[in-house]
Amino acid sequence: MVHLLLLVFFCFSGFALLLPLSPQWAVHGGADEFGAGLVTATLMATTVLAQLLVRTALRRLGWTRTLALGALLLGLPAPVQALGDSLWVILLTTALRGFGFGILTVCGSSATAALAPPGRRGAATGLYGLVLSVPQMVLTPAAPALAAALPLPVVLACGALPVLALPFTRGLGRAVDACTGAPAAERAATGGDPTAGVLRRILLPLVTLLLVTSAGGAVLTFTPQFAGRPASAVTALFLFTATAAVARWGCGVLADRFAPRPLVCTLLVGGGAGLALVAVAVRSGHPPLAVLLAGLVLLGAGYGGLQSITFVQAFDRAGPGNRHTTSVAWNIGYDSGTGLGSLLLGLAAQVATFSAGFAVLSAAMVLVAAVVLTAGNGPRGKGTGPAGDPADADPADRGTRPSLSDH
Repeated sequence: MVHLLLLVFFCFSGFALLLPLSPQWAVHGGADEFGAGLVTATLMATTVLAQLLVRTALRRLGWTRTLALGALLLGLPAPVQALGDSLWVILLTTALRGFGFGILTVCGSSATAALAPPGRRGAATGLYGLVLSVPQMVLTPAAPALAAALPLPVVLACGALPVLALPFTRGLGRAVDACTGAPAAERAATGGDPTAGVLRRILLPLVTLLLVTSAGGAVLTFTPQFAGRPASAVTALFLFTATAAVARWGCGVLADRFAPRPLVCTLLVGGGAGLALVAVAVRSGHPPLAVLLAGLVLLGAGYGGLQSITFVQAFDRAGPGNRHTTSVAWNIGYDSGTGLGSLLLGLAAQVATFSAGFAVLSAAMVLVAAVVLTAGNGPRGKGTGPAGDPADADPADRGTRPSLSDH
C-alpha cells in the first residue's frame, strides 16, 4: 500500500498541476476558448481510450511494465509541452498524457482492491481516495498563482512529477502479482451479465455522473479565465476542490445508510443553484468574489458527493457479478463528462458567454433532478434490496464493494 500511495501521489500531482495550466498555455499561444476547451477534451478522450486497453496491456506487459508505461506517458510529455505554445503541440502532448492517466486510474483502483486486507477494502479505498484528493486540493488551485509568479513553461515542466513514481512500480507490480493470479483475475473479470443489460440498469446514475462531471470539468478548465485576478482563481479552485473532497468522503458514508434518490436530488438541485450563482457572477468582467465562491461551494458539494453516490448506486443496480463492467462504465462516464464539459463551455464562451454556458448547465441539472425524482427505482441487480437501496444490499456484497469512486 505504501508503494501504491506514493506512486499515486506523484502521478496525480503532475496531473492536477497541468489540468488548468495546459488550457491557459494554449490561450497564451493564441488559441480561443474553444481551443482551450479542446485541450481538456483531448486529455479525457485519450484517458477513456486507454482505460479500454488496460486489460490488454496488463496481459502482454505485466503489472510492473504497465505501471511504468503509465507514469512515463503522464510525466515525460510535460517538459515537451513547455517548449512551445502552439495548439497542435499542446494537443499532442496532452493526448499522450491522457493515455498515461487512463492506465494509472484503472491500475490504481484495481491494485487497491487487490492489496486491501480481508474486510478492510472500504478503508483501503478511502485512503486511496484521500491521497488522490490532496494534489487536486493543493496544486490545482495553486497552479494559476504559480504561473503568475514564475514563467509558465517552468511550471509546465514540473508536470514531469509522475516520473518520480518509477521506483515504486516494481514493488507494487510484484505485490499485486502475488495477491492475484493473472489467470484467476481474467476469469473473474469475464463473468457476469451481458454488458448491454448492465448498462441499462445503471443508465440513470451514469447520466447523473456525466452531467455533474461536465460542470466540474468546465470549472477546473476555465476558472483562471473567468475568475479575474490570480488570487481569486486560487481561492475559487481551492474552495471548489476542498468542498468536493469533503463531500466525496461524507456522501460515500451516507450512501451506505440512506436511499440514494433523495441524496441525488438534493445534490443535483444544490449543484444547479451553484451553477446559477456562477452564471450570475461571471456576467461581468470583474465577478463579485462572494457570489462566485458561494456558487462554487454549492457546485463542489454536488460534484464530489454525486461521484460517490452514483458509484455506489451503479454497483447496487448492476449486482455483485458485474463489478468490472460497472467500474469501467463509471470511469468512462467520469472522464467523458470532464472532457465534454470543457469542450462545450469553451464553445458556449466563443458563441455567447461563459455566463450563458453555466446557465444552460444549471437548467440541465434541475431537469435531471426532476427525472431522478419521478423515475422508478430502476432494474435491480442480484444482491440488491427490494427498493434498490444500498442499505438493503446483500451484506456479503457490502464487504467487497468499494465505497468510494475509483478516481
